[in-house]
Amino acid sequence: KQDPKFFSPANLRACQEDKGYDELVKYWMESKYTLRYSGGLVPDVYQFFTKEMGVFANPTSKESPAKLRVAFEVAPFALLVEKAGGKTSDGVTGGSCLDIKITAVDQRTAACLGSAGEVDRFNTMVLKK
Repeated sequence: KQDPKFFSPANLRACQEDKGYDELVKYWMESKYTLRYSGGLVPDVYQFFTKEMGVFANPTSKESPAKLRVAFEVAPFALLVEKAGGKTSDGVTGGSCLDIKITAVDQRTAACLGSAGEVDRFNTMVLKK
């Protein structure tokens, strides 16, 4: 579906440091998107599959670093999301999460996964890409 109305903002502490992320969360709220927040990537993205729309955003900041593990959380779900027609962002360069080179078992990353237009909005507002 092209017009997602579900959003899951993770790492909300980053809003205090990242004006772009703060503005993005406000945009979703003011646009009457439905908040889906379980506190976890897996249940939130799973619901987006069942609804066929939505976006999960988990940026990073100096004071609120990324906690998602690339090999066990981000990469597997990025593959599923992209194969289902969605898009992902590594939360740093704006590139696909599938392009992250895994260099350590416990490597962490920021990420945005979901409907393509919302991931593009994340890249534009948060990463300025």
